Amino acid sequence: MKKLVTIFLCLVFVTSFSQEVKKRKITPSQIDAVFSQWDTQNKPGIAVGVLNDGEIVYTKGYGLANLEHKVPINTETKFHIGDLAKEFTVYALLLLEERGQLSLKDDIRKYMPNLMPFPNSISITQLIHHTSGLNNDEVSKALAGWKTEDVYTREQAYAMIRNQTKFAPNSGSVQRFSDAGFMILEDLIAKISKMPYTDFVTKQIFAPLGMRNSVFDTEGEVIANKAQGYFPMGDSFNNSTMNRHHTLLSDLYTTVGDMCLWAKELRAPQIGTEEMVKKFNKLSVVNGEEVEEANLALYTGGHRYWNYRGAKKLTHIEVAGGYASKLIRYPDYDLAVVVMGNDGEYNGYAGTGASALYIEDFLDSNPNESEKIASKKLSKKQLSTFEGDYWDVANHSTRKIHITNDTLRYFRTSGNESALVPLSNNSFKMLTWQDVSVSFDTKANPKTMEVTVGRDTFHLIKYYANASWTKNLNRFTGTYYAEALDTSYSLIVEEGKLKLIHPRLEPIQLDPRTPDLFTGDRRYFSSIAFERDSNAVITGFQLATDGIEDIWFQKEAISHEGLIKTK
Repeated sequence: MKKLVTIFLCLVFVTSFSQEVKKRKITPSQIDAVFSQWDTQNKPGIAVGVLNDGEIVYTKGYGLANLEHKVPINTETKFHIGDLAKEFTVYALLLLEERGQLSLKDDIRKYMPNLMPFPNSISITQLIHHTSGLNNDEVSKALAGWKTEDVYTREQAYAMIRNQTKFAPNSGSVQRFSDAGFMILEDLIAKISKMPYTDFVTKQIFAPLGMRNSVFDTEGEVIANKAQGYFPMGDSFNNSTMNRHHTLLSDLYTTVGDMCLWAKELRAPQIGTEEMVKKFNKLSVVNGEEVEEANLALYTGGHRYWNYRGAKKLTHIEVAGGYASKLIRYPDYDLAVVVMGNDGEYNGYAGTGASALYIEDFLDSNPNESEKIASKKLSKKQLSTFEGDYWDVANHSTRKIHITNDTLRYFRTSGNESALVPLSNNSFKMLTWQDVSVSFDTKANPKTMEVTVGRDTFHLIKYYANASWTKNLNRFTGTYYAEALDTSYSLIVEEGKLKLIHPRLEPIQLDPRTPDLFTGDRRYFSSIAFERDSNAVITGFQLATDGIEDIWFQKEAISHEGLIKTK
């Protein structure tokens, strides 16, 4: 009787769900329209797969997998998915835990004795939540002077990790995306399963799920139906080179159909359990508490949350090596969409556009309807007091406030800006999908702007590129050494600009922001903040950027012998 009641309740739930969430019926031509820009015979393209109500309802390719041989993209075309493969690493660990072969609470040093120099414990859970305190290895490599084409072995990676242990924050306290952590997890899976990591995932996940088109590139062998990755170069494209020594993690190539099968496993597990999927869909834990489910909040393994017009969207994105992939899941609407491309540029917006076709009736209306906001009328002269360039202290980024057609606008990058609707003399509502407010303090010196997103408030300072403190750049010159990276940079002044010089890198131009703080014109040199002693003499600088703990560069003293040699 109890079993019959349970079945009845389940049927009631399914029926009520289907009545409440009745998605639109979408035709192939409607999906084709979303991807029309890739539907050509002379450019790289994109593939799309849709999983709706547990069924793969659409897979198709657009454009070319190979430009030289005019090979079209089809449903069997394989793409490199980079970071999305971390999801299989996490699921493999959950399978091992389910079988009693490990606990996610275990200290990684229990299995990996070469990590014993770590001053604090790091659990498997902290590695999969990116809260181990480890730096992002790709960022560390770049800052240390490694180039993308350099062969970089696992042994060298472990040496760099051990070199940075004394600079790492306590595990669990900081969330920082780290490929190095997943390299360790791959080696852990291989050690416990007693087979190569790639074999374990292939045999225990791909095979039972029917993912026959998912292949690891382990020795650079030929992979059938593989799309060539490209980078746009003006009106043409350059081939990308995917060398397996570029990355520490296993290179995975797969199809949109196989990724739909994977999304199906996360919807209704066949090889795993409901409890495993629940753990997989868990928000990351920082300082013992789950992070707030705000936009870009990180989940287990690296997929993220986004409030898309009121709908809960879980996404995982990768753009690297001439490839771009995105897996989108809407748990509340039993819908998943995967897109993969080979033109080297982000394509996730198309996947979101395709998913919106199905659930448009349940999404919030367009936020750019300013008439719904009780706004205050401000003159163009009043608005002009807020214009200028602002430095985001926490995120090490620049924002610009400017007026277009009598409307104040918040500019991020080209094509990415939002209108600001006045609520008072100095506060505004940003027209975006999120609840964002912006306020200015024009009496402060320098002027400041605060941007509040949910519970988070970001402090920005107005800066002037030609401020008086930027007139004497020679005082910043010299040689600076970072123990954490075991590398040095020289600072010189060239054509009136301060530049960072490394023997293996192109010069990095530093542009002034706030007193004694610069930002570089190349990736990973987000913030260079100089420090002084009690006599106002520069002692070094802190380099801050996403993916690493701030790195200290000590200014080296010029020895008497050095002066003699330079005469």
